Amino acid sequence: MISANLITGALIVLAAFVAMEAVSYLTHRFVMHGFGFGLHKSHHVNRDGGFELNDLYPMMFSSVAILSFTAGTFSPALRPLVLAGTGITLYGVAYLFVHEIYIHRRLWTLKGRYRLLEWMKASHRIHHLFGGEPFGMLLPIVPRALRERAAEVPYEPDADVRAARRPGTRRPVAA
Repeated sequence: MISANLITGALIVLAAFVAMEAVSYLTHRFVMHGFGFGLHKSHHVNRDGGFELNDLYPMMFSSVAILSFTAGTFSPALRPLVLAGTGITLYGVAYLFVHEIYIHRRLWTLKGRYRLLEWMKASHRIHHLFGGEPFGMLLPIVPRALRERAAEVPYEPDADVRAARRPGTRRPVAA
């Protein structure tokens, strides 16, 4: 039999993971495309695939997880924060995989195409194309009219970065 503590713990991890999509959406929309655009702008311009100022945002999110782990470890009353930190960390891993690896191919290129990931990639393309919705990452909601408008535009973010890189690596193609 599964204990109530295990179920409660799993629900806390899941709730933190799901909440991070909402936090990510709101932060992306109102901070990254608001007063924090100075850092986020580096993500919307042509780049070489290396470090960009926008990478500071995931570092800030990770600090929330680190603080959750720390507080939950040292204070018995705050133990659930360890579980919340786990959910935040798992969201960060999902973000790393979906956004950095699959969509932008910043770390390496995956072989194959996957329906769910292609849907996320197409949605993120729309964000780069028009600079607005969708701001969510794992559950990007795009109105049909916007999808249809985007389908008419021949634009692929990061085509310049990928063209200059050997497949499966971050190393540039030899000239």
